Amino acid sequence: MNLTVKLFATLKDKAQASQLALELKQPQPRVTDLLAEIVAQKPSLESSMKSILVAVNHEFAFPDQVISPHDEIALFPPVSGG
Repeated sequence: MNLTVKLFATLKDKAQASQLALELKQPQPRVTDLLAEIVAQKPSLESSMKSILVAVNHEFAFPDQVISPHDEIALFPPVSGG
């Protein structure tokens, strides 16, 4: 399954790209599979993986959520402020 993942803020800076094209080989890939493939392709993002927010089709996703070929996926770093 081929997917495009959009990156925002510091993730975009660390990856030096605004989006990644990925191929997942699992028949029903989950968010955790997606994140593992991202780290394999862009090791510079590994330190950010524990604290990122994943959105699938404009809704926050959990690690065990199954991903479909036509899903819109985005990764965001945690936001803080006051």
